[in-house]
Amino acid sequence: MARPPFEEMVPNSLELPEQWLAIRSGNVAAVQETLGLSNPRRCTWHEGFSIEGVEQLFISPPVNGWILVVGPALPAPEEDVDFCFHFLSHISQRLGHVQFFSLNRVLSHHCWVRAHTGRIERAYAWCGETLRNQGSVTPEEAALGMECHPYDRSIEELDFEAMTQLSTNTDNISTLAARWSLNPAALKPEVFAKSAGITGDLFPAPSEPETE
Repeated sequence: MARPPFEEMVPNSLELPEQWLAIRSGNVAAVQETLGLSNPRRCTWHEGFSIEGVEQLFISPPVNGWILVVGPALPAPEEDVDFCFHFLSHISQRLGHVQFFSLNRVLSHHCWVRAHTGRIERAYAWCGETLRNQGSVTPEEAALGMECHPYDRSIEELDFEAMTQLSTNTDNISTLAARWSLNPAALKPEVFAKSAGITGDLFPAPSEPETE
């Protein structure tokens, strides 16, 4: 069966990922080296945003001065918040300005982080309780009415209005991302048509045993 023309494979838009990085850089090679990706392969945006391997990441080409990183291998705050923030501090130490966004619409979990040269400037993570609330609320958060709870607050203590606000926070993640850097779900089709990214494994593949 003949492969469809490339133009037919270009999506009109991409689904918003559950987690992504936005890195202020035009150097894809530096991002790849910092993340330590092995077995890099060129791929389309659509392929990159659809990867399912638990150790895989997709690095986009630069868009308006930002490089996006998506994929199941990104650390999730609800799984290990300390590891997640160590990871973000490490890559921002190497790459400069790094942002991280995470959301789970079913559970209304959400997280947004802005880091620079290894320092977490602003972070908020809610996963049934406040896991991280660091730095001052930014003007963009305030304009969107995003509410951040103190460390001693858990979901059992919230009233109906506060529960509704959790969903509002989650829904506003993409808008906050657009104001801070890029909203992946709002990129134009021409971006996908004229550029491709790379996908790779966060950990090297095991080597084949030597035979005598």
